[in-house]
Amino acid sequence: MIVERFESSLWETSSLLLAKGNEAVLIDPAISVAEVARIAARVSELGVEVTHVLATHADWDHVCGIAAFSSAVATVSEATATRIRANGDEAIAERAAANGVDIAGEPRVDGTFHAGTGLRAGPFLLETLALPGHTPDGTAFRSRELDLLVVGDHLSAIEFPFATSTATYRGTLAALIDLLRRDPPGRVVPGHGPELTAADAQEIAEADLRYLWELRDAVSTGATREAAREAGLAVEPPRPAADDLAQAHAANVEVALVERFA
Repeated sequence: MIVERFESSLWETSSLLLAKGNEAVLIDPAISVAEVARIAARVSELGVEVTHVLATHADWDHVCGIAAFSSAVATVSEATATRIRANGDEAIAERAAANGVDIAGEPRVDGTFHAGTGLRAGPFLLETLALPGHTPDGTAFRSRELDLLVVGDHLSAIEFPFATSTATYRGTLAALIDLLRRDPPGRVVPGHGPELTAADAQEIAEADLRYLWELRDAVSTGATREAAREAGLAVEPPRPAADDLAQAHAANVEVALVERFA
């Protein structure tokens, strides 16, 4: 059996190749045409056939390589399928162009599953877990056979939480901490940054959860929206991020303000 991680030059984005026998599964093939071609070349070198392509969520940098594998079944959660269809091809292309990236083409959806159920993808049986918070459609994939947990845009050593809902993200982190304590996998692969041990992943999850609670508590102290915003901006993220992602902390504050004042 083979588990290989590929890393994009943009945001250290992870792509995974899982292979057994003559079949292979790809998770989040990304990002540029050349980087996806490198994955395809490795598939060819191994002499395996990609039967399924999976995505952890519908953000453009995680679905932009699906088109390069036309014979594979593009399988995503129902929530991810909804987002892909709503985003439209132009939105994906525009985001890629804004980041100076040429992509393989528009994503497609051939099959869906409900997160929280088992998924048979080629030779692998995968457990799926709903991980909302970064986006509404985040999904983790776990293979007992490979002792592997793939968590999408959570538990990154090079980023801090980027939230569409800070409250939901806290729930996701609490669930991941419980899993990592009680039923730890041997390998944890986040969507950005290096592979982790379960212990390292738990440490990151706990730091991220503290940050989101501190953000919530800070915003709750402000009597007015502007005072709450100032208090939230004073909270330190748990770790640095790339310069083009640093504004995500301010975006988290705005999400927390909506949750308090809306």
